[in-house]
Amino acid sequence: MSGLSQIASKTPRRQPYLLYGGTVLTMDPQATVLRDAEVLIDHGRIAAVGRAVTAPPGTHLLDVQGHLILPGLVQGHVHLGQTFFRGLAEGRRLFAWLRERIWPLEAAHDDESAYWCSLLGAAECLLSGTTTIQDIGIGPGTRGNLQAIVDSRLRAIAGKCLMDTGDDLPPALAEDTDSLLASTEALGDEFDGAGDGRVHYAINPRFILTCSDALWRGVRDLAERRSWPIHTHALEQLEETELVRSLHQGRDEIDYFDETGVLASDLRIAHGVQLDPKHYDRLGAERFAVVHCPSANLKLASGIADVVGLRGAGIPVGVGCDGAACNNDLDAFEELRLAALLQMLRHGPESFSGRDALRLATSEGARAIGLGEEIGSIEEGKRADLLVLDAAWPELWAAPPVDPHDLVAFSGAPGHVRYVFVEGEQLVEDGRLAHLNLATIRAEADRACQALLDRCGLSF
Repeated sequence: MSGLSQIASKTPRRQPYLLYGGTVLTMDPQATVLRDAEVLIDHGRIAAVGRAVTAPPGTHLLDVQGHLILPGLVQGHVHLGQTFFRGLAEGRRLFAWLRERIWPLEAAHDDESAYWCSLLGAAECLLSGTTTIQDIGIGPGTRGNLQAIVDSRLRAIAGKCLMDTGDDLPPALAEDTDSLLASTEALGDEFDGAGDGRVHYAINPRFILTCSDALWRGVRDLAERRSWPIHTHALEQLEETELVRSLHQGRDEIDYFDETGVLASDLRIAHGVQLDPKHYDRLGAERFAVVHCPSANLKLASGIADVVGLRGAGIPVGVGCDGAACNNDLDAFEELRLAALLQMLRHGPESFSGRDALRLATSEGARAIGLGEEIGSIEEGKRADLLVLDAAWPELWAAPPVDPHDLVAFSGAPGHVRYVFVEGEQLVEDGRLAHLNLATIRAEADRACQALLDRCGLSF
């Protein structure tokens, strides 16, 4: 697997920064907006927010007049290991999508291909304003996937994707249950806390239909013993939920998680499209969250999750692009905008505001993945994960009475991203990666992807 020296353009600066003159959308509980304000970054944290901030000697001054300063965007469900598969699985529903394309492609990964695939996806995330991801991982090539996340300097919750059974599952993806549990724990020992503490480990069983009862019990026990969260797919498509019910005496996924003890863990599910409202009150009292993936849910014809209903029950909801194989990009602005529009369609235009949409990718999205005390809002003492948008573009012009949350949620786009900070390090400068060589990543991705396609056994 290739080393960081190949892709590093320069070491990010760890020095105090004072961003001055911009409009700050804090996303704090009051949704405070500060105009012509300043944000001081020091030792990786937000040291001060307001006006007339006193900066220590040696502070780098960054003029952001005419810009919007937001918390870095949070994506609660991504597959960086599928970035190479963009456009390779079109026109299929979930099961055909998995069996005919995604599983054979994932089975062909090795550490080299997974590294460049994941780093390419990480670069796309950073350039479009995402600073934190929860990645569900892959099987073969897991070490490459995790190392790419570390080298990207994203904040991340990540781990190996676990499968030990399932119809039409390639042998490379169906691992022995005990070996699988041992390998994910060993990877957790190695990568939990990596990247100067930015990377946290999660246990990632793929979904009920590819994980045996024994594996789920092992996942539950491992989560309890190591205090690691569980990240899985659930209730994505009606066909999936009906099959789960047929195999488990009428029980749906939530019933199954309850009976196996998994629901008592820190459980985050992607999708939740088919989540029955009868479970809402119970789930609102658990350590449970849903990550909404509207583009993927539309592209695979899965349906529309009831985000308004979930939030009304006190269930934290985040947002995620899912993967390039079913989206087909990793643009969180598109997801939060689409999330709002779909809820307006379902519940009425007054039901979901631009501020609500932004919360899915900032403060509430951070809470959904267990990081609400650290990131997701611009408040003194929190981690300095920040996004600066250039508001000089015509689509970001608005009359003074317009709520800037609405402006960003419905008009913001990756092309507006000027600066991105993670842990106080400037990783995007003037719209370009400051610490990674994108040309090298693309060239290595071309090479590694072709090798993967050559060994996957599929014809395109």
